[in-house]
Amino acid sequence: MMTKTLTIAVVSAGLSNPSSTALLADQITAETRRQLNAAADVQIQVERIELRELGNAIMQYFLTGIPTPALDQAHATLARAHGVITATPIFKASYSGLFKSFWDTVEEGALAGKVILPAATGGTARHSLALETSLRPLLAYMKGIVIPSGLFAATDDFGTDNTLPKRIQASVQEFAGLLVKLHGVQVSATSESSGGYPTAVAVTSAQTDGALVGTDDYDEASGANSGSFFGIAKGAAVINAGSGDDPHRLTVTPFEQLLQDAHNG
Repeated sequence: MMTKTLTIAVVSAGLSNPSSTALLADQITAETRRQLNAAADVQIQVERIELRELGNAIMQYFLTGIPTPALDQAHATLARAHGVITATPIFKASYSGLFKSFWDTVEEGALAGKVILPAATGGTARHSLALETSLRPLLAYMKGIVIPSGLFAATDDFGTDNTLPKRIQASVQEFAGLLVKLHGVQVSATSESSGGYPTAVAVTSAQTDGALVGTDDYDEASGANSGSFFGIAKGAAVINAGSGDDPHRLTVTPFEQLLQDAHNG
């Protein structure tokens, strides 16, 4: 049996060197390697995109519209990745300007079919909601398959007495489990991690069937109102949210129909 290679792109928007954001990305990457190595026929190829090194190239792109070779290479790395770990510092309750500027250079829909683990760092836990209010909408807009459990690390979380390692294990379980399922990796026997969280090979279909997985290319005509953006209405190309008889199955009423129902009611 041929060994399958899964490519993980790691996008880090840390501004300093060393950086707590880069440190968090490194810890997530190491745990991803550990969990995916439990799969018998998979090799992990990690490709890093350090946005600090692309700052001038990103600005030049906005001024000229022409990407530099370094920026082109970053885009190519994303294009061939099966999964993306992306981390940003949080400033004023949102992602950094460098982080947003990079994604503004990436083609819309470039993350379609890719599993995304969003992560962020901040001074205190009060910034943690930025994962849901800023990062998740941005990455979902680009059609990424964003896992439910993102990671936030405050300054105190990098001490010795904290829950960060266990939270990393739990998030990576979702991330690695979806990668294993979506890309047909043959797995070895189930094993338990030392922290009490199952490794990627323990993730079952029941745990991943609820994911919104769109594998079709981005199409402006297939926007939110058509349902395909939410993982519905594309038939075999989409894994829907729950089975057909699941009472929690995701359904979306087009906005125009809601207006018509309100008018008729």
